[in-house]
Amino acid sequence: MSQHAFTATCAPALEQILAEELRRLGIVPNHVERSAVHFEGGLEQGYRAALHSRVASRVLLTLRRLHVPTANALYLGVKKMPWAEHLGPDQTLAVNFVGVSENIRNTHFGALRVKDGVVDHFRERSGARPSIDTQAPDIQIHVHLRDIKATVSLDLSGYPLHLRGLDRDGGPAPLRENLAAALLQLAGWEERAKAGEPLLDPLCGSGTFLTEAALIARGIAPGLSRREWGFTRWRGHDDDLWRRLVREAQEQIRPLGPTRLYGFDRDRDQVTRTRNNLKRAGLTEGADVNVGQLRDAAPPFGVPPGLLITNPPYGERLGDLDEVEQTYSLLGDVMRRRFLGWTGFVLAGSTQLAKWIGLRAARRHIIYNGPLECRLLELPISAKPVARDGAQQRP
Repeated sequence: MSQHAFTATCAPALEQILAEELRRLGIVPNHVERSAVHFEGGLEQGYRAALHSRVASRVLLTLRRLHVPTANALYLGVKKMPWAEHLGPDQTLAVNFVGVSENIRNTHFGALRVKDGVVDHFRERSGARPSIDTQAPDIQIHVHLRDIKATVSLDLSGYPLHLRGLDRDGGPAPLRENLAAALLQLAGWEERAKAGEPLLDPLCGSGTFLTEAALIARGIAPGLSRREWGFTRWRGHDDDLWRRLVREAQEQIRPLGPTRLYGFDRDRDQVTRTRNNLKRAGLTEGADVNVGQLRDAAPPFGVPPGLLITNPPYGERLGDLDEVEQTYSLLGDVMRRRFLGWTGFVLAGSTQLAKWIGLRAARRHIIYNGPLECRLLELPISAKPVARDGAQQRP
């Protein structure tokens, strides 16, 4: 079996979470760097990572590493590669170029040089050439440039892995699915779900946490619903291997068991959106989503303590800062008074906003939600009732 080098990319600060996830899949990382985890293995390891990783953004298969002191060296190096092993002149391609150097100062220019190298490779050999399709290419080439070294890869993912293939409606200011999955992993949700604990999001928005939590609780591989992959029309694709891995993933799906998922949001449209997203994903079992104000949020009667996880507004996205501060203050008050014995995980938009919750964090994780540096707060909530009611005073 041929051995390959792979790179699984991710958002900054999620590298160790991704590396641990890959280990659980039987994949041994050999190098971790910012926004990337590298590993080696047969094609099965690359396919398995693409199918099962909840945290990765893309999975790349390295084709060639090139010495590129100039733009012309990049062009010639790409042109010499055995492209007929990967696609034909009647197919389409796109190039994603990342990084700059002293002589390649623009990613668009770098992508053009790579495209020219591939196209001229075919034109000189057959007179025909593949076409460019930036929307739905047969093959997507990824090039990472650092100093004078370029890594040319095949993108096994196609469209980004956070798009699960569930036709999800994100609504305003959605949380990306792979970020939500990473936060759930930090919260130990898989083990909690196996133990039958409930999960509740009192500010559920379009239901990203609920959807990802349901997938994790039932052991559903996040790639099972995707119809297209970056390798689907790749000449090196092993369809028998892929079908075997898909069958194995389908056999691993388990019942939800006693675990229940609860979501509340004051926006009726968001509640409708969440319900529809869960329905399209076939994940309505054990899920209860309702319109509700944060001040009224509480565990349903008889539900044991579990995991409260939520992503409040940050101020940069929704509402003014004063309203956001009041939301954080109210959230902390509701947690300490209504969710006795629960564990809270809150993605706070800043350290200043985190202070408004008024609960001592057992752990803090730096997390990037897009360009925003956030804090994921682990907030153990005492099982002892609070003496009085009413929201905390402003600090």
